[in-house]
Amino acid sequence: WDQVVFVLPAFEVRMGTRMPGTKAELLQLWDMGDARPFYGALCPRCQAPTGYERWWTLPPTSHLRVAYEAPWRDPWEPFYVGPAHGVPPFDERFLQYGFNRISQACELHMAGFRFVVLDGAFVVHRGFKEAGGFHGGREAELHRNRQLFRHFRTELRQRYPGSTRRC
Repeated sequence: WDQVVFVLPAFEVRMGTRMPGTKAELLQLWDMGDARPFYGALCPRCQAPTGYERWWTLPPTSHLRVAYEAPWRDPWEPFYVGPAHGVPPFDERFLQYGFNRISQACELHMAGFRFVVLDGAFVVHRGFKEAGGFHGGREAELHRNRQLFRHFRTELRQRYPGSTRRC
């Protein structure tokens, strides 16, 4: 378990909607169109490896459990809980918007970590993320961080020369 991170499925809930406290409440909001996977409208690929379809169909549980392993795929931005020691530190060069969580997940993958999805836990963002709902400097930040990410991947190959994994 020292090279495992525990992924929490991430969701957005329509502004003004009561935050769900259980998976059953979340599923009800989903059915009404008041909840969806995080970044579901802007970047579905960024959360897709979590396997929402699989997570939805898991039988109800009253406790936290490991549900399944999710293979890493680019450009995944998982929200996760990891061990106190051994997780590569976040690269603080990724400022503001873009590639911050992608770079972290990429390095975890290169370092040999596995991603397991939890059932019985999830995270929720208040409000739907929509195109046009970002600050004016977002595109410049995204461009800068995209360039940095290309360099970062080269650094990872040097940092993990024995890894057979790539991102």
